[in-house]
Amino acid sequence: MKDTPSADPRDQAIRAALRDAATLAAMVVTEFRASYWGAERTVYVATLAAYVTDLGGHLEEVGTRDLVADFGGRRITVRFG
Repeated sequence: MKDTPSADPRDQAIRAALRDAATLAAMVVTEFRASYWGAERTVYVATLAAYVTDLGGHLEEVGTRDLVADFGGRRITVRFG
């Protein structure tokens, strides 16, 4: 086992979702740029949704590109790219 992050795209998506969920829960702004834009978007979105839910919010898909994280009425748009 190496002491370096995995290069597997799925692992990168999960790691990015964890970082982003923690950031979203602490934010006071209304827009956020996702830190993941790789091929495993589905994994990222599912993982981010689970983490956001664990932190007391919920995640919605808005249109074809954006997401909205809602924490008790505090809505944050998540943009990709």
